[in-house]
Amino acid sequence: MNNCVSQKYLALNRKIDLNFTFEQCAVQTVQSIPTIQNKESFEFGYLQLSIEFELKDYESLIDAPIFVRPKYLNLLGIISFLVSEPFTVFDTAPFSSDTDNILDRLKVGLQNRLIIDDVDLTDNLNEFLDKLENLEKEEKSLLFSLLDRWRKARHMEKESEKRFLYEDEATLSYFHVLELLGNVYSEDLLIKAKDLIKDFSNAFNSSILSLHVNALENENNAKIKLLEGILIKDISVTSKILFFLKHFKLYDNRIAFWIRNLVEARNSVAHVRRVHYEKAIFPVKPFFPLISNNLYALGFLRILTAKAISSHIGISLYTTEWNEIKACLIDDNFATKAFLQKKFKDKEDLNEDEERIVFGGVNYHLLAKKFKPELSIGFYKFYLDTEAENEIFLAYNAEALVILFETIREQNFEEALKSAIINIHRLDCNPHGRFRDLRYFLDFHNFKSPKLEILIANEVVR
Repeated sequence: MNNCVSQKYLALNRKIDLNFTFEQCAVQTVQSIPTIQNKESFEFGYLQLSIEFELKDYESLIDAPIFVRPKYLNLLGIISFLVSEPFTVFDTAPFSSDTDNILDRLKVGLQNRLIIDDVDLTDNLNEFLDKLENLEKEEKSLLFSLLDRWRKARHMEKESEKRFLYEDEATLSYFHVLELLGNVYSEDLLIKAKDLIKDFSNAFNSSILSLHVNALENENNAKIKLLEGILIKDISVTSKILFFLKHFKLYDNRIAFWIRNLVEARNSVAHVRRVHYEKAIFPVKPFFPLISNNLYALGFLRILTAKAISSHIGISLYTTEWNEIKACLIDDNFATKAFLQKKFKDKEDLNEDEERIVFGGVNYHLLAKKFKPELSIGFYKFYLDTEAENEIFLAYNAEALVILFETIREQNFEEALKSAIINIHRLDCNPHGRFRDLRYFLDFHNFKSPKLEILIANEVVR
């Protein structure tokens, strides 16, 4: 039996200084590849991955990829998660295999270090490695499954940034992370559900039916079996995901609304459905999209799933990013409708939840046809009176302002809406860039805009 080491190199496209050892592996940043064959150099150097493996006397070094692949994929999962960049086997430079004590020499004096763009994140690295090393075999296997699925989603997300190739598939892969974690905690969910059913049955039979002793026990058993048959089947993938999010204090009404939207998106991708559209919008896609109305960008989902993984293993990684994302989430249509029926406040007096409704929430639900435009008339009358020159307000409500402009037949309000639309042009805060594109966007979502078309044709707006 021979101890061997396989070395692989990942080219870096940003400043990353990463050193650590894990089990029979070592990772460190190097400036060049010590081989004659490869003379290509990268500004930021390489990550050198050294992986130890064993060969029997009759086996050859050319079989190394077979023996090191699982550990190699595990390392890629760890590295990608730590730096939020997707490293794949396709990024690997030529590798070498040797039979000396390279790994032992590498481990001597190799201190843990993670510095990204001059920001020292070594504490995050140490925290992650400490947790990883203390996991049981089954828990470690689960974590590497989560990291691999997350890395694949991150890879497809990055591949879609310019060419829009895998947006649907990336959404599904990120969702798989949530689904897998939901299944992990589903046993606790079932226990809690059965305990609640048992407590209810006992309270009902004893307090309402006044049963006791044997009669109480028999009736409890009968009702528990009946209620479990009715209620347990209602525990869906949504319930499982929301349960573990509650467990880690990642749950609120806005998160629940997002998860339900994600489940709809996942169903659109995972289940057979027609994807043909007669219309298109910018940016035009290379395939008909399976998901036509994402609530948030893929980057939001990346952070949610990364924070879920971190919470599961008990580390603080991605907490800052998660807090930034969470601050942008909007309430569901029920909370938004309730807000529209209250007395409106000046912008300075709004709390954070109300701000999200004013700056984007009403617009989203109006565009999604969760309520009729007439319900928002009072809202836009009030805020246009004070925010008609506010670029942020106009940008976050551009679609809704046009929808109302096309819908409402009240002269003074119609003129106010028209002025706001012209202000969007004048202040150059159109989220679609051009009003033609805004028209195409509304048309894609089945909103006609003949009045806006006249403004464009007459060059009142561009």
